[in-house]
Amino acid sequence: SISLLYLRDVLLHLQRHTIRLYRLPAHFAPYLTHPNAPGFHNQIAECAEDLHAVGALAQASQTRLTLHVNSTVVLSTPDLDLAARSRHEIEAQAQLLSAFGLNDGVLVAHIGGIYTDHSAALERCVANIWQLSAAARALLAIEHDGRMWSLVDALHVHVRTGVPIIFDHLHHLLYDPHQLPLATALEYALATWPAERRPKIHFSSPRTELRIGSSSGGNPHLAAPQWYEHSDYAHPFELINLLRLPASRPYDVMLEAKAGDLALLRAREDVARFAPELAGEIE
Repeated sequence: SISLLYLRDVLLHLQRHTIRLYRLPAHFAPYLTHPNAPGFHNQIAECAEDLHAVGALAQASQTRLTLHVNSTVVLSTPDLDLAARSRHEIEAQAQLLSAFGLNDGVLVAHIGGIYTDHSAALERCVANIWQLSAAARALLAIEHDGRMWSLVDALHVHVRTGVPIIFDHLHHLLYDPHQLPLATALEYALATWPAERRPKIHFSSPRTELRIGSSSGGNPHLAAPQWYEHSDYAHPFELINLLRLPASRPYDVMLEAKAGDLALLRAREDVARFAPELAGEIE
């Protein structure tokens, strides 16, 4: 109920700035599935009226909601208990999204780890997706990562399950063993979405600044950035290059930037300044 109060204010802020997409925090409904906190397991039913009211506000402002499940959800795991908990978490988060009364929510999950066998891990991911309810699968989208699962791996999951793919720009740059051009990769991902669902992609720029780390002894020191870390803002020219790629249909871009909505507002200014021909095409 507290999260819903915050979300109402967030939606009003987004409406003032004409921002049409918002990513809910992974723990929007805290302890929703925590085995040691049964008192929180009925939050969705207890807040049904408020969920519907906030969903109506999102619908009135044409704001689409998305949710990325946390890292404890591992669809490729060989651990049967972890697999069951992962499916349970996806089902609960899908129920949460559905309770808003919207028909355009997106629930994003990663494939998981490779463990000792790449092919077997993919097969487990596919099998776990098929064990989800039809309602959960209808909201689910799979994202490739920047270390072990490529866009082609995600396409394999899509072909076997029908679940669409979230194209992640930085992840594709970090891990693309098949050397797919960006335009091709984007189009492959967009083609996995059914006509009635608006595709979503992720964009982030790698952090380039020095950061303060700590050694094993706890002493602070300057550390070089890791390229999979997200920067505070979006690199304007990388973003513009992406937006200039041909696309067969409209799609949402989720900026994964540490500065949040400040990064989005700055990105709009940058696009208007450096690529004014695109400004009118971005809503």
